[in-house]
Amino acid sequence: MTQLSSDDLREFYSAGARVMTRSLIRELLKLTRRGGMISFAGGLPDPATFPVNELKHITSDILDKQPHLALQYGPTEGDTNLKDELVRWMGKDGIDVGRDQILITSGSQQGLDLVGRVFLDPGDPLIVELPSYMAGLQVFRSCRAEMIGVPQDDAGMRTDLLEQTLARLAREGRRPKFIYVVPDFQNPSGVTMTEERRRMVLELARAYRSLVVEDNPYRELRFEGTPVPPIMSLDRDGRVVYLSTFSKTLAPGLRIAWMAASEELIRQFVTAKQGVDLCCPSLTQAIAAEYCARGHIYKHLPRITALYRTKRDIMLRALEREMPPGVSWTKPEGGLFLWVRLPEGMDTEQLLSTAVEDEGVAYVVGSGFHADGGGKNAMRLNFSFPSEEHIEEGIKRLASVVKKHLPAAYAREPSRGPRSP
Repeated sequence: MTQLSSDDLREFYSAGARVMTRSLIRELLKLTRRGGMISFAGGLPDPATFPVNELKHITSDILDKQPHLALQYGPTEGDTNLKDELVRWMGKDGIDVGRDQILITSGSQQGLDLVGRVFLDPGDPLIVELPSYMAGLQVFRSCRAEMIGVPQDDAGMRTDLLEQTLARLAREGRRPKFIYVVPDFQNPSGVTMTEERRRMVLELARAYRSLVVEDNPYRELRFEGTPVPPIMSLDRDGRVVYLSTFSKTLAPGLRIAWMAASEELIRQFVTAKQGVDLCCPSLTQAIAAEYCARGHIYKHLPRITALYRTKRDIMLRALEREMPPGVSWTKPEGGLFLWVRLPEGMDTEQLLSTAVEDEGVAYVVGSGFHADGGGKNAMRLNFSFPSEEHIEEGIKRLASVVKKHLPAAYAREPSRGPRSP
């Protein structure tokens, strides 16, 4: 029997499906599974941070005492005990929400999908950072929205340019549905937005009658410096939708994440979620709730941050030692990533095949994080997953690729080391 061709099937696809793109990172992860490959491409936690023994005991206790609840369907809104724990968890950062202002999601990506489903129609404008989280762009692109990028520097999104952009859109009679930001140890750049700029983002959203979507999965992974208040903690009129997760601090396999917003918005997100999966797994929610209730999550964080601080420092020293003049990179105060810029004119997309095939090292190209197609001379490097030895060797291999393609004009320049993105 003859199979329908791609062209035959395409006529059945929705307009949204026709503009969907596969995750570049997920495709790279397939490529880098072969032996001898050192990958800086994914955003995976180090498995050594998974609290296996505690989770074994908790899971056994739950299945002994409440299997009728843990193995049954649950409410769309999420497990009540878990939501109560999240009220306390966010409260330590000044976010004052009640149980009814929280929705449990299957990872933060589902939260972003619900944001797109609830807020975006084709052609709607929204504001994103340059660069911005790739999977967020993927969602907004599938909604056929118009993504308008605002550049960042080492203090986060440039609010002077944000104000100019919002004013221009207002003159055109257009209003962005929301401003999307990853304010703490941003993916991909590792940059943290200052408190002054967070307040300005919120004030501009209020002035131009827009919302703020604050995606904050890395906040707890701070190695140094002073924590900055979440934008939601500064919000007084229900303008912020907050997303976070336990994937980076507990275990991604549990798929525990959440959204916090006004009760009205949460009701709308619940309705949208019921058309997707009805509810998140009751068992993993119960495990996460009990893990928090026993205080394990608070004791676990220092061990994670100590490990990742060491790995970040090893990567920064290796970059300083191995990279040629003209290459710069960020120095994040936490998170999982740093951002490397090559001299203008170099193209990390073109270099990737050489890096993978000839040197056995992989990264994520910068253009995938730019809604405007820019970032071709940039790359994102992950330091949380590879071993310390692989970080050292991988940076050496990567520097070898860069040196072979470095423009002659940079051959005698001194290296500038860490810089803003």
